[in-house]
Amino acid sequence: MVAEAIGAWLAENGATAGIEHRHIGRPLIHRDPTVSERCVFCQIVAGTAPATVLREWDDALAIRPRGGVNAGHTLVIPRRHVDNAIVDPAVTATAMARAAEPGAELDCHLDLITSVGALAIQTVMHLHIPLVPREAGDGLPLPWTPQQTTKTAGAAR
Repeated sequence: MVAEAIGAWLAENGATAGIEHRHIGRPLIHRDPTVSERCVFCQIVAGTAPATVLREWDDALAIRPRGGVNAGHTLVIPRRHVDNAIVDPAVTATAMARAAEPGAELDCHLDLITSVGALAIQTVMHLHIPLVPREAGDGLPLPWTPQQTTKTAGAAR
């Protein structure tokens, strides 16, 4: 509605503008309408939960996670709800391709990974691809790195 009003105003003042409604024809995010009530990433996609959106595609969003581990930490989430990377390989492939775009622009060492299930440290049950830029000595351990296994072993004693 706002875009239409601005377009009309521009036309009245001698300028032309093309108006494109990119989201009107978008397919449903998921088949189960109650998922969006439970899934924070579906809420972000729907615009009902806040997020810092870094990039948008027709099929995915790149957002800055709350409490990210460093300044470049980014999450790429598909607009369609799938619980994890093995539920729908086509959605996973598209999300990974989208994540590769900003990853290539960073031109640095980075973690570009995803997890399947709570035991594999998946905390939100909506496919997401974290991009975490890395630097030597940044102290960001993954669960299977020596820094983490040492901390875990020490905690178990």
